[in-house]
Amino acid sequence: MNSMRQAIIRSALAPANLAKGSAEQSFRFAEDFPGFAGHFPGYPILPAILQTLMAQLVAEQLYGQRLEFQSLERAKFRRELRPGDRIRVKVALREVSELLRYKAELYCDTEAAATFNLSFTAGEPV
Repeated sequence: MNSMRQAIIRSALAPANLAKGSAEQSFRFAEDFPGFAGHFPGYPILPAILQTLMAQLVAEQLYGQRLEFQSLERAKFRRELRPGDRIRVKVALREVSELLRYKAELYCDTEAAATFNLSFTAGEPV
């Protein structure tokens, strides 16, 4: 998974925009991005697991530490994300308790592509 994390990071178009409690970052994946391999031959789309990993990577930048995935809730994947799409990922910290809870929104240009809630525990410093 570390190599996939690095491939996603390399696909970022610019550093994340960090604000108090929220962050936003844009990505674009080439057709040879390894996350498209096998999903699906002849018609590549970005798998949902990688969409959640993108949100996790943006949340880690906001939090300043590696985060350990705990749960995914209220997931709605509305639009296929394809090679060359400009994908904007927004995360907002919703709650800090025993878990860190984030709301994530993904857009393809201005069109909503996915929304979901992620919960994490704090891991090692980034």
